Amino acid sequence: MTDCILTLGSNCPARERMMAIAADWIASTFGVFESSGVYSTRALNGTSPDYLNMVVKVATSLSAERVIAIGKEFERCCGRTPQSKTSGLIEMDVDLVQYGGVVLRPEEFTRSYFMTGFKRISAKNS
Repeated sequence: MTDCILTLGSNCPARERMMAIAADWIASTFGVFESSGVYSTRALNGTSPDYLNMVVKVATSLSAERVIAIGKEFERCCGRTPQSKTSGLIEMDVDLVQYGGVVLRPEEFTRSYFMTGFKRISAKNS
């Protein structure tokens, strides 16, 4: 099993419901997981609605490519479209940040929306 760190977020009008659906999806897809809990952050562009975010740590036998693919499939099931970013409303965003010891999205470690949750998970493991 490989440990993975994922970040999830939503800033659509139903963001509370979307984050509850996301937690259920993580549990049904990966089983037991560690969560930062859900928290609010400002949009990076400063104009879109605030986000609800969550960082989770899961263990999986899936490849990194498969984890990314099922995350993108989940985004689409939640209503995400190619136009979502243009509109500034993101129904669901799922990104695989770390797979095993390999950081796949180093830019996330410079962003407060990720680091807030990542620090919460790291503190639980200290």
